[in-house]
Amino acid sequence: MHLTIRLTKLSGQNPSYDHNFMLGSAVYAMLKENSKEASDVFHDSPYRSSYVLSEIHGLKGKKGEFWFRLGTSSEAVARIAGKALTPATEISVGDSRFQVNGIVMEEPIVRPGEYVTLSPILLRDRETGHSIVHDTPDYKNILEEAINSEIKNHLKKEGTIKVVHFEPQAVRKRKIKERTVLAQKGRMLLDGADEELRFLVNHGIGSSPALGFGMVVPTEGRYYEI
Repeated sequence: MHLTIRLTKLSGQNPSYDHNFMLGSAVYAMLKENSKEASDVFHDSPYRSSYVLSEIHGLKGKKGEFWFRLGTSSEAVARIAGKALTPATEISVGDSRFQVNGIVMEEPIVRPGEYVTLSPILLRDRETGHSIVHDTPDYKNILEEAINSEIKNHLKKEGTIKVVHFEPQAVRKRKIKERTVLAQKGRMLLDGADEELRFLVNHGIGSSPALGFGMVVPTEGRYYEI
């Protein structure tokens, strides 16, 4: 399930280049403030965040209008988010202040095919813990292994996703609590079971999905572009 939140900028500059952590912190705080059950719901799994966030994107052709997306498979999280992010709600992301002017809830149609990142994928080297991007040798296979490991941990079954092709786009330099990481944007051709692809769409790929990393959506349809 995806919630697309439309924003109108009230004051400040456009969202800074490095806004993922600030957006993630702001959304988390708003969700907790609007529900007593939020803490339990958000931490009901030791393996994976209960939701994933996109970056903030500008609305095409409309100055001062923006949007971001929240994905989840939890009806409770979707309900809490819908309550917390109602129209006229204000949200601060760093020095930028926005007002929510609309929210759309929809279920993306998933099937094998092309997917694109709405927020960059954060992968880490197992031995060093350092973030890695597409110029790391065997990156495509590392990405596939990370995807299927997440599926196994969360769905309690062996993952079958195949990364048939990965086309790298921008590398994003981001901060998480003052630590700089590199995260990879891109398009990818994925094959596998619909249930597993739906998990990726609703929970993201890689580390720190609730901080605006790893959201992927199918390029087919209107889900990746507004």
